[in-house]
Amino acid sequence: MKKYKNKGLGDTISTIGSMLLFMLFTGCLLMMIAVAAGTYSRISTNFDKTFGTSASLRYISNKLKSSQTAEIAENGTALFLRSDGVCDIIYFKNGSLYEKSVSAANTPTADGGFRIFDLNDMIVTQEGELIKITVRLNDEQNSTYVRR
Repeated sequence: MKKYKNKGLGDTISTIGSMLLFMLFTGCLLMMIAVAAGTYSRISTNFDKTFGTSASLRYISNKLKSSQTAEIAENGTALFLRSDGVCDIIYFKNGSLYEKSVSAANTPTADGGFRIFDLNDMIVTQEGELIKITVRLNDEQNSTYVRR
């Protein structure tokens, strides 16, 4: 087996070419990761906005439709929904939407309960036969009308 004491020009060019190819591959991978991270960030932000507003509106309107009686309380920031001896209380407080269930015989209050959505604001108003639910999250406001 021959031992080479000096590297030839061909060996040097081959090494530099291999390193440049590796650097090109690494650069492309880093760019793909950066693009994917930006895409994920946009998807995550839009998902939070969509989930926070539309899901909360759908949740409240479905609860409202399934109840036998509904009472708007706390200046439009709470709903007392009664059906089959149970009172579901859905209310907005401290930047979140909460829900709790109590016996219909008890006096309902808008405190305690479980946090179900993060929101900036919620207003429920009666407009004729319709109930208007408006929620706001991150400068985006959505409303829906529910027929009783």
